[in-house]
Amino acid sequence: MERAWRGFAIIYASKNNIAERLCEEMKKREIPCSLFSYKEANFENIWKCYDGIIFTMALSGAVRTVCKYAQSKDKDPAVIAIDDEGKFVIPILGAHWGANEYAEEIARLLGSTPVITTASELSNITSVEEFARLINCKILNVENVVKVTSALLRGEEVCVKGLKALPKVKGKYKIGDDCNYFVIIGENQGNNDNAVYLKPLKLSIGIGSKIETDERTIEEAILFALNKINADISQVEVISSVREKVRKVAEKLGVKFRLLSLDEVNSFEDECLSPQSEKLKELGIRNVAEACALISAGKNAKLILRKIPYKGEVTVSIASIGD
Repeated sequence: MERAWRGFAIIYASKNNIAERLCEEMKKREIPCSLFSYKEANFENIWKCYDGIIFTMALSGAVRTVCKYAQSKDKDPAVIAIDDEGKFVIPILGAHWGANEYAEEIARLLGSTPVITTASELSNITSVEEFARLINCKILNVENVVKVTSALLRGEEVCVKGLKALPKVKGKYKIGDDCNYFVIIGENQGNNDNAVYLKPLKLSIGIGSKIETDERTIEEAILFALNKINADISQVEVISSVREKVRKVAEKLGVKFRLLSLDEVNSFEDECLSPQSEKLKELGIRNVAEACALISAGKNAKLILRKIPYKGEVTVSIASIGD
């Protein structure tokens, strides 16, 4: 669940005890979560703003709701249902896009039984979707995922091109080009019908900091955040802040810098921004790190790491730059 960088929306219907207990356990682990009653939940915003949606209610009711908002497996959040007694944790949508992994972790937290039905997990194989998540890539041709995953399930080798080393995966993935099926990482989509093409995400980093924070601490915070999502500084297109001192850090890291004004960040509107902290309310500032990341990422940007603190002096947020 720690890789659900945008956090979880936990929605309860008639009973809230399981929802509150789960959110409390997540907060202990610094995993963002928000509680909503079913009647008050704005599902259109929730659907866009969270990596995972957890219903603590009857499965049938959760499914009816999901049917109204589901678009495609590469766009929808992971969706999970938990019964009111907390006995079963059931992935509904996005099994290979995080839901199975989240369900198993939630079950461990609650002492519940996870209900996993997908072939990859039952066969102890890393799905192609999970592979893409591990290396912060977008799948360009989702229609070929089933074909390549099926090859893995049959025990065939799948060659990976565009990486020097594999992430920690299960199944017969290998670096090479002598396979019948491929996962290919690069900027452009090819035309191999037996390949899944992955495009590395381009990133925008937003920084908030105290006036007295030194440049070394800001640099450490940036690298800490990138390491948290298993990304590299080479993927970062821009670093932005309302603090001029961040410019020197960006230059040292070889990344373009954008200075924003407080007026720009205060006037920025996005329903997915985290609520103001008490300190920001006192200063009359709505949001810094997330707003900076999203503004500098431009049109079609998506928040992929909500603001995280570093040493109580810096906040860092990361957005993906849209196509």
